[in-house]
Amino acid sequence: MEIDAKGKRPRASSSSLTGGDWLSSLPDCLIHHIMSFMKARQVVQTCVLSTRWKHLWRSVPCLDIDQDEFKTDEGSDHDWDKFEDFTDHLLIPNNISIGLLDTFRLHVSAMYKGPQATRWIRHGIKYSTQEAGIQRRGLGSSSWRLKRLDLSNVHLNDSFTEHVSSGCQNLEYLELKSCTCTFHEITSHSLKNLILKHCRCYELSAITSPKLKSLIINIWGNTRLVVTAPAVAYLLLEVEARVLNDSGLSLEEMPSLGKVSIHLRRNNYDVENVSQEQLKLLCSVSNVMSLVLSGFATMVLGEDPATFPNFRNLRSLLLHSCDLSDNFKTLEHFLKNSPDLEKLTLRCCKFSKDLKKKKAKSKRASSSQCLNLVDVKCKNLKHTEIIYKDDDIRQLVELLLSISSNLPKNNIKLTKVD
Repeated sequence: MEIDAKGKRPRASSSSLTGGDWLSSLPDCLIHHIMSFMKARQVVQTCVLSTRWKHLWRSVPCLDIDQDEFKTDEGSDHDWDKFEDFTDHLLIPNNISIGLLDTFRLHVSAMYKGPQATRWIRHGIKYSTQEAGIQRRGLGSSSWRLKRLDLSNVHLNDSFTEHVSSGCQNLEYLELKSCTCTFHEITSHSLKNLILKHCRCYELSAITSPKLKSLIINIWGNTRLVVTAPAVAYLLLEVEARVLNDSGLSLEEMPSLGKVSIHLRRNNYDVENVSQEQLKLLCSVSNVMSLVLSGFATMVLGEDPATFPNFRNLRSLLLHSCDLSDNFKTLEHFLKNSPDLEKLTLRCCKFSKDLKKKKAKSKRASSSQCLNLVDVKCKNLKHTEIIYKDDDIRQLVELLLSISSNLPKNNIKLTKVD
């Protein structure tokens, strides 16, 4: 833009500001990238913008179908009918094939509609074997291009996981949220991230994936589960505590583990039996650097404390809602067996079996009567935080102060919550 003789910048015309339809002038790959941030209904609606946009949506690589897009004030059944009609038409082979997508998300907000929504996945598997376009791409007659698959509130059976294993050779990210799963195993040689979140998995018995880096298992079900994923670096496990007691959970060797969170949903169960299973579980993750445990019962070690695992690499330990009412014996073993520990957090743990009696005795009891921590050599422990609800931590604080010579860098922070 030139400057006139008076040194003033001329005013730009409206046509120069808009630049015409500059968005339509972008190459398909950039327009498709923009579409990847849009919901499926919005993507399809772009077909009315101009002739340039009429068929762009058919070749979009990322498709996000969300029932929430169809919410109205007319009621759930009417909303579902509109959503169902839209998705039925969208996922026919002449429009968009699941098998040709890079990313596919399907969110069904109504769980009772889950069995009906499952047919879209089933038809996608069926049509993938019939797509001539896939064969032309050299991917094989039963393969999907998918790298990421997110499903919510649908019902999935063995045919789904069989296709994941044999037909999704490029799948790296699989997330199932609030799904009802009747399949027995998940096997994949390509998966790097697997998330099972709030799923009902009463028949799942095995997860096998050699390339898996991140694994999140938050399920309901009491089946015996064996996990074989040697490359996992991050593990989050949330299950019912009775899974350990009733049938067991087995984590095969995971030498690459760096961060682990294990949450046990506790009801009434046999504490001693669960305790032994807890110890086995801890032994399988003893090489971690960061460990979060929630809902753990007291560890029953008998007369052989050597059964407690050594955490040689542990830097950060958080115990949340754990039972430490064993005269702090469990805490003792964690401190003795974690020489490089730097941060310790005790959040809303149970410190005494009978709070009233404990308060009465705490004035007479000395820290030396609780446990012997002479062997604790946590020279690197810098921060200990005790987050509590009840005033029953006096003995614990006295205990930590009594061994302060063994913890020269340790600072203790007390936080009371409602």
